[in-house]
Amino acid sequence: MATTAVQTASALVPTPTDDDLPRRLGDFGTLVEALEYAARGRRGLNFYSPRGELEAVHTYESLRAQALAIGQQLTGLGYEAGERIALIAETSADFVAFFLGGSYARVLPVPLPLPTTFGGREAYIEQLRNQLKSCRPAALVGPAGMTDLLQAAAEGMELAFVGSFAEFRAQEHKPGPVRLPQPDDVAYLQYSSGSTRFPHGVIVTHRALLANCRGQGRDGVRLREGDRCVTWLPFYHDMGL
Repeated sequence: MATTAVQTASALVPTPTDDDLPRRLGDFGTLVEALEYAARGRRGLNFYSPRGELEAVHTYESLRAQALAIGQQLTGLGYEAGERIALIAETSADFVAFFLGGSYARVLPVPLPLPTTFGGREAYIEQLRNQLKSCRPAALVGPAGMTDLLQAAAEGMELAFVGSFAEFRAQEHKPGPVRLPQPDDVAYLQYSSGSTRFPHGVIVTHRALLANCRGQGRDGVRLREGDRCVTWLPFYHDMGL
């Protein structure tokens, strides 16, 4: 039986660069199709600390299993196709699994930024609150240490859930059906950086997302077998995502 275990012990081994599964450069119809294909191989994502220490290893197989479970949880809990789930875009496998999981339920993830030092707590809560008013999500999910900020930002709003990734997973539910997207369905909503004015939401379809991946991988970077990517960009940055 195939394993979907996530490595979190001290002796971690990064996922391999070489794989018998041929590399495909974005020639898929949807994000789900891309993940289903990648899960057949041995590659994945490796998360490092700011000190360069390997903290967690996740194969695409394990991420696919987590994403599928989250998608079935979303439908089982009654989230409708087209509803939004706001996700604080922490650089973690939790965010990745929830982001991908939305596609298995046709629930639209909305990545939102982590707090920065600019303006402090109240400024961040106000920014988050304005973005929540804009995208009108059914749920707001983020890291465990941010629960108080999330609750403050969502105060007075009728959200089905506000809390941490772990708390969302812990909700009692019966797995619901998978709702697979089509290429022209919306994959996610993303906010602009807000460098010059308030961040604006951008609609990204599966077709547009994969075309962007294809353009970057095939025509821009020109990825080849044996290439490996290292990035420090946060998931709430469009290039990081």
